[in-house]
Amino acid sequence: MKKNFFILMIIFTSTLAAQVVNIADGNNINIANGATLDIAGLELTPNADYSIVGENSVSKESEVITINGNESMSKSYNAGVSLEGYTGTILYNYSDEDMNGVTHTASLYVLNSESEWIQFEDEDTEDYTITYAFTDPLEMKAVTAGVQAGLSTIETQTPGIRIYPNPSSSTVNVDYSEDLEITLFNILGQQILKTNSKTINISNLEKGTYFLITEDENKSITNFKLIKK
Repeated sequence: MKKNFFILMIIFTSTLAAQVVNIADGNNINIANGATLDIAGLELTPNADYSIVGENSVSKESEVITINGNESMSKSYNAGVSLEGYTGTILYNYSDEDMNGVTHTASLYVLNSESEWIQFEDEDTEDYTITYAFTDPLEMKAVTAGVQAGLSTIETQTPGIRIYPNPSSSTVNVDYSEDLEITLFNILGQQILKTNSKTINISNLEKGTYFLITEDENKSITNFKLIKK
């Protein structure tokens, strides 16, 4: 009972202090299947019982990392010893202050022990969260969020544009009173179509994540994440 209380105090302190989780040698943080460990905005929800064993630590850093020539958001999480064998969901929360010019179409990036950043496409449609469900065992040395591969960081956006419905299985509408040039990309950054029509038929596309880019007459660009269901 005493040891379990100690572990819970580590979790509670890490969430409030938003700094670091320290695990002493001989102790573990145990996350039950379906439970969530929130490490200062990085949420781990394993699909099987998972343990972070001591001696280890997880820290939150306000650092910008260059990945594939682009800067990440100014928030990352680093493990003292790589976390191995994790399966389940990782949810990365961020705020406007963290974005560092990266748009809401950002991807999750995970660093392995070979110092390789691996990209995982966001699976939710919400802003300020990036979610990915791992079915294969994952190795994590560090986690951050950055620019979607094949797309550039977009700094200027046009207010008032919205797309609906999203997700959609057939047609997507772009709601805006002025003329727009609309381009659709797949997750590899390959252009699918370019049009001036504000009604877009996506029924022939495969299910998954796409990126819809609008450009107005003033060359202001807005980037949307579109889910084909």
